Amino acid sequence: MLKIIKHIEIKDKKGRIISEAISDIIKEFDKRAHVRGLEKLDVYITKSPVRVCRQILLPRRKLKIKRHGEMREWICGARPNFSYWEKGRTPVIMLNANEKIFAKPNLPAIKGLFSHELMHLLNKLDGIENILEEELEKVSDKMFSLLDKHKEVKPFTIERLMVSMIRVNTTSSLLIKDILANTRAMSFGFDEELYQNYKAILSDTRKLKYTESSILKALKEDKKHVLDDAFLIYLGLNATWIPLKMFQNKRWKELHKLAKFQIPTVIKENSDHILETILSLRSSKDRKTINKILIDTLESYYKVVKHFCKKLR
Repeated sequence: MLKIIKHIEIKDKKGRIISEAISDIIKEFDKRAHVRGLEKLDVYITKSPVRVCRQILLPRRKLKIKRHGEMREWICGARPNFSYWEKGRTPVIMLNANEKIFAKPNLPAIKGLFSHELMHLLNKLDGIENILEEELEKVSDKMFSLLDKHKEVKPFTIERLMVSMIRVNTTSSLLIKDILANTRAMSFGFDEELYQNYKAILSDTRKLKYTESSILKALKEDKKHVLDDAFLIYLGLNATWIPLKMFQNKRWKELHKLAKFQIPTVIKENSDHILETILSLRSSKDRKTINKILIDTLESYYKVVKHFCKKLR
């Protein structure tokens, strides 16, 4: 059985319950597969994710990040849940104990989150990160061709737009990784756990509100990334139901309904076809579809930018 070293900051009965939930997923995982090379796992459940993240990834492991500015911001600032496996070291999964699923705790949702991160480790073994890195390099020409034809309108200077496009490109690759992790988790039979996790994530979605007028106002006030956020949040929240639909699990309709929130029509119209393409993604080795998702996301984002530039003139 896979040996787990747990670092759980939540104490007393709640901590024991969470620990048991993690052990349950590992037991189920071991019944279905034995992964060569995966014998030991460090699991961190922490209320200080940035501190632990830096401790794990930056000084001790000397992580090299090509897109250092954008990726470092995501890793150390966004307080994510993540998995990481560096050659020659014990793989790591870190879960953010500040998320509301840990408050009660919501055990099925915690199991879904953990199984998702566990699948990321398996996908890393399959070389998905290398494939995505190579495909990201290929679409860089598309990014620069869009920048070359862009007519600057404040706040969308060339420099500002390039930063946003890198952010969009990086996030779309992370979205692909999440889809592939979730489809793999479902192939292991973790459907219910994934559903419960995303149901919890989407429970507050209706509180989100992005109107065209509010985005325009924020852009005029030079509020960084407001348009990026609206575009990427729409894609990210709607990607939650895609794996369930792929596996013809009828609960995808419930998640789809929960993912609805107020968003400008121009963003929806330039995002829904990307979701349709993601629905056809079946393998990490399907480079053609991965490339299409990355390029379509860049082009669609730029169409949204052009729409708002016309409003800003």
